[in-house]
Amino acid sequence: MMRVASAFAFVAATAVASSVSAATLTTTVSKENRTIVLLNGEVAAGDATRLQGIIKSSIDSGRLVSGMRFNSSGGSLVEGVRLAGVIAHAKIATVIPNGATCASACFIAFAAGAQKFVSATATVGVSGASDKVGRNTPDETPQIVRVARELGLPDEIVGRMLITRPDEIFWLTQDDLLAMGATTTGKSGSGALEPSVAAPPPFAPSPKVAASDPLAHRNWSEVVGAALAMSREQNGGQAFTARQCEPKSNNCTTAVFYNGKDGRQVMVRTTKDANGRQLVHEICTFNIAKDVRTCVDWDDGKTHRHARDGKGGWRQIADQ
Repeated sequence: MMRVASAFAFVAATAVASSVSAATLTTTVSKENRTIVLLNGEVAAGDATRLQGIIKSSIDSGRLVSGMRFNSSGGSLVEGVRLAGVIAHAKIATVIPNGATCASACFIAFAAGAQKFVSATATVGVSGASDKVGRNTPDETPQIVRVARELGLPDEIVGRMLITRPDEIFWLTQDDLLAMGATTTGKSGSGALEPSVAAPPPFAPSPKVAASDPLAHRNWSEVVGAALAMSREQNGGQAFTARQCEPKSNNCTTAVFYNGKDGRQVMVRTTKDANGRQLVHEICTFNIAKDVRTCVDWDDGKTHRHARDGKGGWRQIADQ
């Protein structure tokens, strides 16, 4: 088993017990008669042992485990490292499929793949490793960063881990994934990865813009709740969300994604400052290529548009 399992063993002694249920591990058989393992849900204690059991049973049946697909927002980092050890030892390819999310503990396991594949419509996030105010103790490298380096993650990703708090996630672009040796599959029409979800009802843009819509009379908490419910309905019970923090401003943005009736992606997002005060409430609708978005401020009804630049960031292109 690879060194990351021992390098992260210290966490086992200090880890806080979690009430999170173990992920669901299921299998399917490929056209080449090889086993594919599917991991869905939060990573938790016992998942690595279960994976080992699946590998053994598959080999006993005359099939190799050739790949593992992920859809998980995180969970136990300790178990994520254990999974990484099993995956690396068995030389399994790792895959984040269309519309899936893989963050935190899931990302650690994914990064151990002998080959790594990510759908252009997937969302991939990495946990931070700084202290609560975005700093690190001098002359001390956080253990999760040591694991990241042993997994061969590029310096740019490791550096961002060091300036992001451990309770925050930063989201990778296609360029980040390419730098770590992952292959992007499919098309997104954009430089950064965001979740792609499947389809039903439209969502009210703002009470001042769509006053006739029944959702227009809800408060912001109800709006977010409705967005989460739609996202869960479209994605097998697990909403697609994203969280991004800016180290300089110390502001954090949380977003929920789903698709409207016309198939266009919608993002409902809230930005808060370091004290938890809500700064921005807005609902954004993306074009089909997801490289232009039109956002409506929930509080004042103002509309603004942004386009993606070559580095995956967003720049304002017009005010309406």
